[in-house]
Amino acid sequence: MDRVKNYLSLDVGSTCCKAQVFDENGEILFYRVRECPLKRSGGFVYADIAFITETVKSLVREAARSAAIDSVCFSSFGESFVLLDGNDDVLTDPMLYTDGRGSEQAELACALFGKEKIYSETGVMPHAMYSVYKLLWIMEHEPEVYKAARKLFLIGDYFGYLLTGKRAIDFSLAARTGVFDIKNKVFDRDLIDGFDIPVSLFSEPMPAGSVVGKVTPRAAEEFGLPRDCVLVLGSHDQVCTALGAGVVREGQAVDGMGTVECITAVFKEKSVGTAAGEAGFPIVPFAVEGLYCTYICNYASGSIVKWFKDEILHGYRGEEENTFSYLEKNFTEAPTGIYTLPYFAGSAIPFQNNGAKGAIIGLTTSATDSRLYQSLMEGQAMEMKFETQIAKRYGIGIKSAVATGGGANSEKWLQIKADVQGIHYSTLRSPEGGLCGCAVLQAVAIGKKSYDEAVAVFVKKKKEFAPNKERAAAYAPYYKKYQKLYQKLKEFF
Repeated sequence: MDRVKNYLSLDVGSTCCKAQVFDENGEILFYRVRECPLKRSGGFVYADIAFITETVKSLVREAARSAAIDSVCFSSFGESFVLLDGNDDVLTDPMLYTDGRGSEQAELACALFGKEKIYSETGVMPHAMYSVYKLLWIMEHEPEVYKAARKLFLIGDYFGYLLTGKRAIDFSLAARTGVFDIKNKVFDRDLIDGFDIPVSLFSEPMPAGSVVGKVTPRAAEEFGLPRDCVLVLGSHDQVCTALGAGVVREGQAVDGMGTVECITAVFKEKSVGTAAGEAGFPIVPFAVEGLYCTYICNYASGSIVKWFKDEILHGYRGEEENTFSYLEKNFTEAPTGIYTLPYFAGSAIPFQNNGAKGAIIGLTTSATDSRLYQSLMEGQAMEMKFETQIAKRYGIGIKSAVATGGGANSEKWLQIKADVQGIHYSTLRSPEGGLCGCAVLQAVAIGKKSYDEAVAVFVKKKKEFAPNKERAAAYAPYYKKYQKLYQKLKEFF
């Protein structure tokens, strides 16, 4: 009788790394989290690749001591990259996607190729966040680094290279470089040649879930893995989180309610036009063949909750267990009548205005801390409805969503979202969707399961939240007014 297979999932973020071991029956055998500090140098902030690498090695060694590991898969943040020289020495720490370097290069790309060509081929509009524009900045401002570079790795394919010596990047991460042809699934030679970048810098694009190969003897020793352990190609963290929420069909979505809120919505292949790019919708190849996804963001979500708890209430909780219990016990079934525009960190889709500001409107002396807090949740729910309705214009519809992240712990908030947005929400047994998504990829790759079979094993729903017709009708007139807030208030920003 064959031994039960064990899958090691790793989620590598810029400030946090996580590891989880699942057996092929969906049981969780190991789980660890490690924080990683950012690195400051020359007035800029970077992810500390040396610290992250040692953290990942430590997590893998711990995981391998807990169970015999058959495969490894990485979920990782996108856009940020490292450059390696001919001796495989790291030349750069990863710039963060929020770093403005590359803005001028993105503008020059628009002039050289035009937005329509770039978006239609790559699925993203020229912007400093994407790898290629930061690479062009390095070419101009750090020419000695650029000349020494022989390999460019995003974080996922970098760790895959450390384990196997092979250079493989999945389609979704490749799309975050800004020079990946999302239809033909190859790096866009027209763009790359136009930028005068050697295509040899990039790893080989492959579908997520591909078996890249066995770990090298050196990696087996350094990471503490068995020599027959294989690397299954992972994906962008948003894609892995969606898979870990059971999102494998058009119309499904995952709502990541963290510091920033990001809905990853899945749809079938189609041409959505440059207007979708102008509105802020990237088009990204999804892990399941024939599907694409987009990211619908609110730049301030959990950060607004934290602001209210820490800066306004200063942690006050009355006689309750925590501040959230104190606030939510007095929530009303009816809308508060207080409008919150949640642009505390600027606006995303469709206004793309980093200078936009938040607003709370409709205050009277009867407003309580609990009602203010409820209005913050209502405002964020209305914002996501506003953005998803715009996405619908481009054929990107959402029928249901699975909530992950810290916000998913608030049942009151999820019910408000269901009522306002008019879709079913559900939660998971574990908030670590990205790690679960890696397990799904490994189960399909080496466990020979279909996506549906893998989801049935690894994705466990916890609770469902259906829209309430009466409350949805009550919110409708408030949402109608909410849609006008930005235009009415933008002159005050």
